Order: sequence, then structure tokens, then C-alpha cells
Amino acid sequence: MRKHIDNSLNLITVKKLFSALIGFLTTFLMCGQTASPEYYTFIKKADSLYKIKDYKNSALTYSSAFKTLGGKGKVKDRYNAARSWALANTPDSAFYNLHRIADRTFYSDYVRITNEEDFNSLHKDKRWNSLLTLIKQNKYFNVTMWLKSETKGNSYTIKLQKDSLRDGKLSATIQSVKKKFNGQGTFLQFFEPEEYLGKRIRLTGNIKSKDVTGWASFWLRIDGPDTPKTLSFDDMRDRALKGTSDWKKFEIVLDVPKQATNLVFGALLNGAGQMWFNDLNFEIVDISVPLTGQKIKQ
Repeated sequence: MRKHIDNSLNLITVKKLFSALIGFLTTFLMCGQTASPEYYTFIKKADSLYKIKDYKNSALTYSSAFKTLGGKGKVKDRYNAARSWALANTPDSAFYNLHRIADRTFYSDYVRITNEEDFNSLHKDKRWNSLLTLIKQNKYFNVTMWLKSETKGNSYTIKLQKDSLRDGKLSATIQSVKKKFNGQGTFLQFFEPEEYLGKRIRLTGNIKSKDVTGWASFWLRIDGPDTPKTLSFDDMRDRALKGTSDWKKFEIVLDVPKQATNLVFGALLNGAGQMWFNDLNFEIVDISVPLTGQKIKQ
């Protein structure tokens, strides 16, 4: 049985990396633009109108602020605009603003949005549950939760890019600095798998590649209580993308033992080239769904 576990990504290393969360993606909260004084003037006015319960004019003023940036705006301002639209009984505009931050900035504060009383009028709308599903899934692609690891320092760049062929959707991309390189870069995240203990899970997502000399893939590892004891692992090495390829959907299916303590996952680029990935999602599946990885013999 093949056993391939990158020791640079053991739980101890991950916890050290967690203390230095990367902030290079936060500029996308403003979609790369600097707000003008006019923008803040409109925002201040919109906030004031909200406080006096003039919700319709508050919402319209938020929209005026966004127009000064060509339709772009800060996440918190989009969120507040949605509150005003909801209170003004204009659900279409409320959902539009909420989807803007969920789709484009991976907004993931599920607790806040579900407890937001200003959105009570939206709860019976069929779009509400689909929005909550998206926001809950975004915790797996939250820009503040991703970590970078590489076998050779400063050999890869990792950032977000818009894909003009996919409705301007943001995708993460990993690219080697050199055209010829024998190393590995990965974008990773980890969490405690309470809701998945004793169950079979599937990680899905999309990848595309350009001039990849090694391979581009997702990977998933399940750790036990004795660090770095790995219970199961799959890095898709036997079915990863190579060379240049358009978007393809991939999946990893593993069992999560009841004694599992951490679930570590991400995307990796082996060798030179560039890869993009998006639409990451976890779900519980039936045991009839075939496993893609293997248990690790201890």
C-alpha cells in the first residue's frame, strides 16, 4: 500500500502556521479598489438614515455609495445595505447584496446572519436556505483561514483571481515563481471534525491547470489523537491534473473514524506551473460511495 504523507504538513507544523495567518487576500474585500471620500460620505449618510429607521432611503444611499466604485463596496457596507433593503420590504435587493458578499468574498459568518433580526422577513423566502447553505460552506474557503506551506521557501505565489469565464467568480491560484522547479506548494486549512465523526465524507471542488510539470490536486488527511498519527489520506496523485487543462470537478472520499481529532485539507501544486481551484465543499455520503483514499497502517 502506498503511503505518502508530507511531514512538512503534520499537525504540529499546521498549528505553528495557524499563529501566522496570511493576510494577503484581504484586499479583495474591496475588490482591489480604494474607496473615495465620496464613498464614505454616502456610507455615513446611509448609516444615519438607518438609525432613524428611514430604511428605503438608507438602502438607496448605500447603492449610491457603491456606484462611486463602479458597483463595488466593502463587505460590511453590503451587509448593512442588505439590512436596510430587508427592512424596506425589498427582498430582491437584500438577497442581491447578501449574495454579492457570499459569492465574491466567501462571507462565512453563519452565526451572525442567522441571528440578524433585520433579516427575519427573508426567512420564509425560498432563497434564504440556499443562501445559508452557501455561507455555511464558505467556512471551508474563508480567506482568513487559509495557510500557505511549501517545501522550498518563496517558490510559489498564492492569491485570489477573478475568472472572466466563470461569471467573474473568485478562485484561488497557486503559481510557481520559476518555469522549471522541483518543489511543492500548498494552500491548506484544518478544523475539528465533530459533525463528521464515524461518517464517510466527500470533499469536492474544481481545478484547472496551466503548464504543470508535476501535478495539481486537492488533498485530504484525517488525523488521530496521537500527533502526527494519520488515520487516512488522499492526495489524488493517481488522478491529478497535469500539463494544461480546463476546469474539472474532483472528489475525495474518506471515512472519518470516531477517534479522529483533526481534518486537514487543501490544494497542492507539485513542480512548476499554475493551478486554480474553487467551489470547495464537504458533505456526508452513504457508505455505498466508494472510498478514494486509503487507511494508513500504523
